[in-house]
Amino acid sequence: MSRLEALSDPVRLRMVRELSERPGASLRELAAAAGVHVNTARPHLVALEQAGAVEREPAAPSGRGRPRHGYRLVSDWSPPTADFRGLAELLAAAVLRGDPSPADLHAVGVEWGRYLQGRPGGHDIEADLPHALEQLGFETRVEGSALRLTSCPCPLVSPDRPELVCELAAAVAEGVLLGSGSDVTIGKRAHDPARRSCSLALVRGRRPGAPRTRARVRRSVQRDERR
Repeated sequence: MSRLEALSDPVRLRMVRELSERPGASLRELAAAAGVHVNTARPHLVALEQAGAVEREPAAPSGRGRPRHGYRLVSDWSPPTADFRGLAELLAAAVLRGDPSPADLHAVGVEWGRYLQGRPGGHDIEADLPHALEQLGFETRVEGSALRLTSCPCPLVSPDRPELVCELAAAVAEGVLLGSGSDVTIGKRAHDPARRSCSLALVRGRRPGAPRTRARVRRSVQRDERR
């Protein structure tokens, strides 16, 4: 597994984000940041170590018991956040990894949107969304209640299944909005891989900062598939 492939999983991406902000975090702290049990987090951390993205370091002694270990990103690497090629490869890895379900792809995209947005705070939709999606290779503009994407890299990144990368882009946009605490979410979308363009409806009304559970994500994706 390459470093990029290792990041094509939402749990591992949350752990990497935590380490980029808090070097030296413990397994328990990483599990809490990822929202999973320690036993669930452990194999994900092993996968990141084996991929060469994370390394273990001894922590300062704190009382009796076994020495505590912390983790940090390896010194010569950081997640691609302003590199179209690196992010395109990451999204392609997510698309091609074991024929993932639409809900799994959506979860990867949302987590990358959160990652690109950074910590919650003030938000400017007209600035934040284009900035994040331009890092994925799109030309982006907000027009009223719609987000217009052109020069879409989808056919270049995944020529056999470009529509999946389009859906990942929509999920990234949703993650940016969730990460900013906006009350706007992504509604209906229209993808045209042949013309390398997409249109995403911006819908207001969801409570700012409201978490979206995996079950709700799955139901949302299923509704979109029926439209």
